[in-house]
Amino acid sequence: VKMIRDIAEGEGDLTKRLDVSSKDEVGDLSQWFNTFINNLQGMIQNIVENADILKTASKELTDLSSLMSDGANQMSMKSNAVASAAEEMNYNMDSVAAAMEEASTNTGMVATAAEQMTSTINEIAQNSEKAAIITSEAVTQAKNASDRVAELGVAAQEVGKVTEAITEISEQTNLLALNATIEAARAGDAGKGFAVVANEIKELARQTAEATHDIKQKIEGIQGTTAGTVSDIEQISKIINDVNEIVSTIATAVEEQSVTTKEIASNVVQVSGGIHDVNENVAQSSTVAGQIAGDISEVNQAANEMSNSSSQLNINAEKLTNLAVQLNDLVGKFKV
Repeated sequence: VKMIRDIAEGEGDLTKRLDVSSKDEVGDLSQWFNTFINNLQGMIQNIVENADILKTASKELTDLSSLMSDGANQMSMKSNAVASAAEEMNYNMDSVAAAMEEASTNTGMVATAAEQMTSTINEIAQNSEKAAIITSEAVTQAKNASDRVAELGVAAQEVGKVTEAITEISEQTNLLALNATIEAARAGDAGKGFAVVANEIKELARQTAEATHDIKQKIEGIQGTTAGTVSDIEQISKIINDVNEIVSTIATAVEEQSVTTKEIASNVVQVSGGIHDVNENVAQSSTVAGQIAGDISEVNQAANEMSNSSSQLNINAEKLTNLAVQLNDLVGKFKV
């Protein structure tokens, strides 16, 4: 009895054992009591080890949530930069459209002058020179727009890299949550509290992965439309160069008015058709720029949602850390 009282008053000292000195019921009771203490000691040792693992995992989870938050902030900054580039590209498209409208007006003047070639040679020459200046400006505007679209593509690639980093982080977070769930299952009833938290973290990691996948799809869409816009701008530049060549032909034809009047009229018709195509391409490019701006807005919204998810993940990681500390305090009362 004295030995049992000493063990009971030992404040969690599981290293003490009863002396088994008899083979009667008291001896059997002492032996079974020692067996119980042995099993309890083993359980407490396992809990201590699992508590240390849980504490380490919660620290890693906190670090990962910080990385996710930083990645979301970087993605938001990149999306803002891409939105600015798209807005500037739209502005350049408007400039090209205005230049094409002016070129269309000039070709109309050339068509009228072609019917009066003999008396209006000087006027046609002046209009041809003016059209050459306009087409040169249009080529410059098209080049600027192409450069902006290229910058937009680079920015989209940078955002894609950020989403890949966030995807990797969410996968690591999911793996840590799975490990925490397994360790919680091993801890039995003592691990039920942080098992719930581990499941919540796993769900947040899944939601983060889905959001990142949506962002990646948006980025791929932006890159696709950017490539299409570059192709349209190249077509615009080609048509403008064609216009410039036709204007040069008109200037040469003025010197041979009696022979080339019909040829000039035909070239003017071709110029009008080319300018019409240019105007359609410019309108299409403006539409694409608007779509890009809408996609970037969705990317920015997804980045904000990801930042909120990382904040919630950090809160749950702190809860998990507190549970690990409490568990360490509880098992620390035992001497094993």
